[in-house]
This record gives sequence, C-alpha cells and structure tokens, in this order.
Amino acid sequence: MGATGDDDVRVKVLYCGICHTDLHRTKNQWGDANYPMVPGHEITGVVAEVGSKVQNFKIGDRVGVGCLVGSCLSCVECDSNLENYCAKRILTYNNTYYDGTNTYGGYSDHIVVKEHFVVRIPDNLPLDVAAPLLCAGITVYSPMKFFGLDKPGLHLGVVGLGGHGHLCVKFAKAFGAKVTVISSSPDKKKDAIDRFGADAFIYSEDANLMQAATNTMDGIIDVASKAHSLQPYIGMLKTHGKLIALGSPSSPNSLPVVNSLVGGRKTVAGSTIGGLKETQEVIDFAAKHNIAADIELIPMDYVNTAIERMEKVDIRYRFVIDVGKTLSLMNLPIGDVYIVPPNKKGTPTTQKDSCCCHAVVAADDRRLCVRCILLNLNKHEITGVVTEVGSKVQNFKIGDRVGVGCMVGSCLSCVECDSNLENYCAQRILTYNNTYYDGTNTYGGYSDHIVVKEHFVVRIPDNLQLDVAAPLLCAGITVYSSMKFFGLDKPGLHLGVVGLGGHGHFCVKFAKAFGAKVTVISSSSDKKKDAIDRLGADAFIYGEDANQMQAATNTMDGIIDVSSKARSLQPYIGMLKTHGKLLALGSPSSSNSLPNVNRRKTVAGSTIGGLKETQEVLDFAAKHNIAADIELIKMDYVNTAIERMEKVDIRYRFVIDVGKTLS
Repeated sequence: MGATGDDDVRVKVLYCGICHTDLHRTKNQWGDANYPMVPGHEITGVVAEVGSKVQNFKIGDRVGVGCLVGSCLSCVECDSNLENYCAKRILTYNNTYYDGTNTYGGYSDHIVVKEHFVVRIPDNLPLDVAAPLLCAGITVYSPMKFFGLDKPGLHLGVVGLGGHGHLCVKFAKAFGAKVTVISSSPDKKKDAIDRFGADAFIYSEDANLMQAATNTMDGIIDVASKAHSLQPYIGMLKTHGKLIALGSPSSPNSLPVVNSLVGGRKTVAGSTIGGLKETQEVIDFAAKHNIAADIELIPMDYVNTAIERMEKVDIRYRFVIDVGKTLSLMNLPIGDVYIVPPNKKGTPTTQKDSCCCHAVVAADDRRLCVRCILLNLNKHEITGVVTEVGSKVQNFKIGDRVGVGCMVGSCLSCVECDSNLENYCAQRILTYNNTYYDGTNTYGGYSDHIVVKEHFVVRIPDNLQLDVAAPLLCAGITVYSSMKFFGLDKPGLHLGVVGLGGHGHFCVKFAKAFGAKVTVISSSSDKKKDAIDRLGADAFIYGEDANQMQAATNTMDGIIDVSSKARSLQPYIGMLKTHGKLLALGSPSSSNSLPNVNRRKTVAGSTIGGLKETQEVLDFAAKHNIAADIELIKMDYVNTAIERMEKVDIRYRFVIDVGKTLS
C-alpha cells in the first residue's frame, strides 16, 4: 500500500461485502484474474488520514469505497458524472493504476483512495449493512432511475431474489411500485412478501403462473446470474415495457426477437454500477428510506467458505466481512492483506393462384373498396385507387390514391388504440392469414380488390408513385417508427445499419434525411458500392472483417439491425457508445445470443406502426423524395420472386404489378 498523497484519503477498513464478482474473479471464471489478488469493492470504514489537498473529509469520518478508485476525470463520461463508463476507469481491485501498480481491494485493514472516489456514509446507516449498497445497491438503483422505473404506480418484476434482488425489491417499494418477485426457489416466497414487502411472488418453474403474468408489468429487473432465455420475461412486459438485465451469466442469454421484443416496442437494457455522484445518492436515499442490506456478518477467516456457499446459493442475502474485528486475530502484521488464492479448480409453400375478394360494401358501412394496382410480395404492402365507399366514409372518395398496410382491424377502444398504436392492440387483425371478428378469414393483396375499414386506409401523396410507395407500408414504417420512437431521428447522430436489404435500404434513406452519419454493416461485400454511391451511406463495414468491426468499437449512437439471420449481438453492442441503442428489427427463425449489456446500452424492438404514423411516413417520404428501390414483376412471377428472396437475390424489394397483370 502506497503512502497517502495530497489528494488521497486513507480509509481504515471496518467492513467489506463479498460480491458475486469476487467469486468470478478469484476463481478466474471470467479469464481476467491478476494474481496475487486482494478482492473487495464494497468497503466501509473510517478515515484514518487525509492528504494536504483533501477538502471534503477529515479523520474519523464514516466513508465508503465502491467499485472504482480512478478515472480520467476529463472525458465526456466523467464530465457527466459517469466515471463508471470512462474508458480509463480503474477498478478497485484486479486492475492497474496509471503508474503500472496493481489495485488491491477491501479484504485488507486499510485502503488509500483519491478523494473523488470516496463517498460519505450517513450517521443513521450502520456501516456493515451499508457496504453492499456500494456495488449491489448502486447496480440496481442506477438503471431503475435512468430507465424511468422509479415512478410511483408502476408494476415491476424482480427476477432473482439474492444480493441484488432483495435490494431491488426494497428500492422499488420505496419508489411506490407494485412489486412481483420471480424466482426459481419457491422457498423464497415468504421472504419476498413478509420480509421485503413484495406484493406477489411467481415460481418461475410454474408455467401457469408465468403465463398468467403476460403483459402485466411495466418493467422487470433481471438480476439472475444463470444464463437463461429472456422470452418468458419479455412476454410479461406491457407495450413499451423495459427489461433491465443486470446478471452476469458465464454464457450469453437467449434473446428472442420475433413476437416478443418487437411485438410491443419492448426494450432490453443493461447497466454497470454508477458514477460517484449517483453512488452518494443511493447511500443517501437508503438512509432516508431506512433501506439496508440483509447480511450475514462473518469473520475474515470464513471468506473461502463464504465464497463456496455463494456458489451453492446458500446465502440470504449478502455476506459482509467484519474486517475491523477479525483481521487482527489472524496473526497478520499491520498493513498486510488477506489474499484469496486462485482456485485450480422446413420449406414454406406458396399459392399459385391469388384469391379475389368479392365482399359487398353495405350501404351503411364505414368500409371502402380499393382496387389493388400494386403490391409487395408481403401481401400487406398494397397501393391502389378507391373504387367504392360506404355511406359513412368521410375521408376518401372514388379515385383517391390509397394504401393498405399490415392491419385491417383493431378494437379502437383500448389504451394502445387510443394512443394511435393499433399495431399493439391485443385484438388487432392482420391484413392476411388472420380472422375477422365475425370468424371469416382475412385475405391480402394478391388480388384485384380488397375491402377495408376506412380507419385502416392511408392516403398516398400525389408526388409519390404507387409502385415505389407500396414497400413503405411495411418495410418503411417498420424502420421509421422505431427510429422516431427511440430518438434516432436527431441530426448529427452516427447510425449503423446492419443488413442492406428491403428494410435496410430504407433505413439508410431515412437516416440521411434525418441528418445522420450512416455506416452500413453487411456480410455482402459487394453491396459497398450500392450503400455509398446509390443510397448515400457515409461508410461501409464488411461484417466478416474482424479488424473493420473492431475499429468501430464505441463509435455509434444507434444501430438498426434488420438482418434476418440469428447470431450474437455482441459485435454490434460493442460498436455503441455509452447510452447507445440497438434496434433489433429482423425476424430470425431462432433466438439471437445476447451478451452482458452494460454502459446503459439498450436492445429494443418494434413492429410496424399505427395508422397515424403510417400516414406520417408516407408524407415524410414524399417530402424528402424517399422511395423504395424496386423490381417490378408480373403476377405469374411471384413464386420465382419468393425463391429469389430466399436466396437474397433482390435489390431491394419486389413489387407486383397487379393492375396490369392479374387480368
């Protein structure tokens, strides 16, 4: 241990919490162990000495030291009180100071730390139960605050009732939330409700209980350390719900995109501890609301046993070492530390013939009949002209140029519909392969006419050709809606687009219209010329070139991933800056692999858009001269076109010339 410098505070360590990170690092489960190692980053004690320039602490003050002992203090992150995301941050142990010496943690009698990285412990908060707040506490508090899960009246789920989870319940109740604990340990139900004040408990192995919670929660904080599928928890979220994944599994979680993440603008996000200002905030919040960790106080010579018990999940809910009383009893000279030694330890079918719609428009109906002139191969990107209107139709007349997208019905009375989000209505009716409320089937646009409720028809601006407008009704709105909602429509952003196909080429065009710098990331190197010369992207990264991918680390504000191939999201999350957003809009047939997400980055989904926003994207496209790059085909070419789509042999969208070729 070095001498106390001018800006340093020497802390006499009285207590140190044992974090799950200590287990991973001492056993080298993450492959980054630097021996000899002195673990411990949940440290509380009293000031023993201060440097000549220290202003905020004096000898005898009750203080704490968390996960950080250094950062550059001059970057954007540090200036924003986010030292935890500084590229030059120094961890309390198993790291290296700028002078090359190793950092050693709190399994020791003293620690010397720069004043900036010391926090004050309020007098009414005992030092032993305060220690876990310096890692476990700030780890759950920070994302709950940042992602808006600190508002009264929310329904929050907590996955995993351990060291982090029990503090999560306590904070959520202090915020005024309804809290449901979700655990694979049924014997924790009593603790969850009687001891911590949770409102409900779900045993995660009970499929009926899990299913009953579908679409009920505003947010979920997942602190389970075991790798698992996120599917069940995403399913529990309401529209716009947020899943904060804070566990540190040794292998990636499974992230389903189709029908879960994208089916409700749901978000999966991550976070890592907090900055010093927020760490002081959580300590003060805990003192104000009488929040403390539930601990088992242990002597120093019990550490190895405690870590073994942690591996067996035999702890409720946090071990804290009584350093002050027990280190001196181990016959170690003053200043020595206790070092934990390393442990050696099927093919789709297509129809040849298209179905013609012969529905009659009732005299008192609110429907209109549209003659299908052009449509995309999706059967729900339909453009044409109005041929007949019901007596109550107010906004359209015969001859109007119109479009029909992915929906032909919804309840029009739920919260989603009232918010112009018919696409998230639980009773929405898809344009084809679905059923109307009367039990009849819906049929799409591979037809000469389609009859649709007025509400679900949009107007095509006169300066937007019908053929190139058709793909805007699905592909266009899918990327536009998500970019707008998640704030990726601001000028000056650097956006990545993964996959340059039907959706991807729209993404580039919208991003440029928004004023962004655009980098296309593709596994097809021959698309570079199109990306830059034809579509206007600023840069191109060949996805198979590891050096190009690595060079893009921490450079992008957002990435829109429209690739349909299942894969790990790790490389793309790595390209994001702090607070960056990855919008996963592709529809892979299997789940993507989700690594640990930190730096407050988010992975989010979205599906098409409501009718108001669909009209908006058409008007925006017309204003900015944005149109799909299409290959116009005859109706009898449909099966061949679909085969070509499977082979990715299209740039960039097929559109059927129904009006000229169906007859």
